[in-house]
Amino acid sequence: MTNTGLPNIFTLEEVADYLKVDKEDVLSEVEKGKIRGFKLGSDWRFTEASVLEFVSSDHTLSFVTMTGGDESKLEQGRFDPIGPFEYQWPLEKEEFENGFETTRSVNGRMHTFKIGYTNRQAAGQMRRRVIVWVENWPVVEFAGGNDYESNGLLASIIKIQSGKQLRPSAKIPEEYKDFRIVRYDSIVQGPYASRNMAIVVSKDDLETMIRHAIIRAIFKEII
Repeated sequence: MTNTGLPNIFTLEEVADYLKVDKEDVLSEVEKGKIRGFKLGSDWRFTEASVLEFVSSDHTLSFVTMTGGDESKLEQGRFDPIGPFEYQWPLEKEEFENGFETTRSVNGRMHTFKIGYTNRQAAGQMRRRVIVWVENWPVVEFAGGNDYESNGLLASIIKIQSGKQLRPSAKIPEEYKDFRIVRYDSIVQGPYASRNMAIVVSKDDLETMIRHAIIRAIFKEII
C-alpha cells in the first residue's frame, strides 16, 4: 500500500479499547475538549496524534481504578459551595473558610463528600490546607506548595493499604497510575516535609481531590 503521508485514523471504539475504558468515558473527554476528534456524519473519528496528545498530557479520564483490579467508574457530579464551618478534631476545633459538597455513587452506594479550605502552619510556614471528608470522616489532606500563591498547587501524601507512606523507590500503586505524582518535598519544602511520594493537584481540581479521597476511603474500609 502506498504511503500517502496521511495520519492514522481511529474510531471511537478503537480509542476506547486503546485506553481500556468505556466509549462513554472517551465521549466525556471529547465533550470537555480534552481529546480532539471530528465527526463523519454521526460517527466520531480521531487522529493518532490527538490520542497521543491526550495520553501525554496532564489530563486524565474521569474514573478511579479501585482495589482488587476492578475499574469502577466515578461519574462527575455537581459541587455545591458551602460557607464557613467548623470541624472538631480530638484535641482542637478548626475553622474552615469555605468549601464544597458533592454526592457520588461508589460501587453502587451513595456517599457525601465535603472539601474544606483553611490555612495552617506546616513545614515552617503558613500554608493553604484542604481537607476532604467522606461522610464525616476526614480521609485526605492537601498542603499548599511553597509557590502556591503563583501556581495554586497542592500536594497530598500517598499512603498504601498498610497506612505507610509511599516511598520514592516503591512501585506506584495501580489505582494511582493516572495521577500526577512527585516527591512531596518537591512541592512542599521546609522543616519536616515528607520525602515520600504525593499527588499534586491544582487548587480548583476538585474531581482529583475526590478521586484521591475515594481510594483512601476504600483502603480504610470507610466505603
